[in-house]
Amino acid sequence: MDMTKDLQTHYQSFDVSERILLSGHSHQAWPDVAKQGVVDCFNDAAKHIDDKWELAFEKAEKVRNFYRRAMCDPSGQMALGESTHELILRFLSDLNCFKVKKSTQIKIVTTDGEFHSMRRQLNRLKTLGINIEVVPTLPFETLSNRIIEKLDRSTDAVMLSAVFFATSQIFKQVGEVAQAAKSLNIPCVVDAYHAINVLEFDLAKWWLQGAFVIGGGYKYCQAGEGNCFMRIPPDYQGSPIITGWFAEFESLSQAPDQVSYGKGQAAFAGSTYDPTSHYRAAAVFEFFDQQDLSIGRLADLNKQQVKRLWQGIESLNLGSTVLSLPQHNIEDNAGFLSLISPYACDWVNLLKDRGIHCDSRGNKLRLGPAPYVSNEQIDNALNEIEAVAKKFS
Repeated sequence: MDMTKDLQTHYQSFDVSERILLSGHSHQAWPDVAKQGVVDCFNDAAKHIDDKWELAFEKAEKVRNFYRRAMCDPSGQMALGESTHELILRFLSDLNCFKVKKSTQIKIVTTDGEFHSMRRQLNRLKTLGINIEVVPTLPFETLSNRIIEKLDRSTDAVMLSAVFFATSQIFKQVGEVAQAAKSLNIPCVVDAYHAINVLEFDLAKWWLQGAFVIGGGYKYCQAGEGNCFMRIPPDYQGSPIITGWFAEFESLSQAPDQVSYGKGQAAFAGSTYDPTSHYRAAAVFEFFDQQDLSIGRLADLNKQQVKRLWQGIESLNLGSTVLSLPQHNIEDNAGFLSLISPYACDWVNLLKDRGIHCDSRGNKLRLGPAPYVSNEQIDNALNEIEAVAKKFS
């Protein structure tokens, strides 16, 4: 039996067998066990009142452990947050340039391919006179060298992605940039949202042991909102300006006017939050274990699905004025297929009318498979794409 067909029985609430959800790069369906996680959170709150937090923190630790496994970083320090934006703010507020007055302009290096959470915040900082050096992702073959050329002793941070959210292109040289930054004592944060749980993301093999890494569970982890993380480099002791009271759990005996910090991940902790997200995620991650949905297995399945979509589109010969394949090779493609079309937004609406869910970013039509999407559904989607293409001929 097709593995995906069997999995579909565990996603009945999201109706994955009747809808073609090629939106897996943006928001994967939750397995039915996620609902029980939400109910368990309510029941624990009702039964234990304030004592619920001990149970909630146990769920939070299960979430951390999942991300540690996902990055082959068993002792990794993981700060949790509601969103990557929240964690980016904590990272930025820990930079020395915001704590001690600099004699030179603050300088942060990034690319023009970053997700909105990072892009918008950096653009806002730019309006305040901060030098945001934006390196174009194209030409891609020279990207790492061009970023490294921007790094010097006056650079305060480098912020970039392991997989670019619009194109699905893997930045295989991201570790070279992180290593170069480390050699200059420049904090480096890598957005790995489009790598976690869909690519094998061993930090050592990616040369990212010394980097901050952010990501979350909304996409390929099926954990829904509120399950983001920031991995802290080993032996790093932070003191972010934006700091929640959870960061002083290890030092509650401090003087009233003192601001002290815990170690590692504790220094970047937030404050009181809704633990429902962690209950939901913990239930989903346990489901993954029960179904033997290891990262290696999920990565292999995703490669097969993307290849099926890629080759199917290629066989249609639609032409660049209608819909064309990415500019990069399939070997450099991550968890979804990003097709190029001047009508990308129209494609989304027309396909949705035919029961196919996807999205677009600019002139990119994004098709994202998921473990519960069957080969039959992918083939049906390709047939509908061929039919829709006639409207643009």
